[in-house]
Amino acid sequence: MKTRQFGFWLWFGCVLVASIVGYSLNDGSPSIPWAVGGAVVGAAAVALVRLRRGR
Repeated sequence: MKTRQFGFWLWFGCVLVASIVGYSLNDGSPSIPWAVGGAVVGAAAVALVRLRRGR
């Protein structure tokens, strides 16, 4: 499967996991820093996969 096909899902999964962790650590209220951190980690993961696969 090409990175374009699953890159969004990889990014979305990282954001979702980070948001869930931030939500639980913040006693049930949304945590923007955790969501932004998840977005950054997701983008880095997609970029790393693209680089490793040679686009």
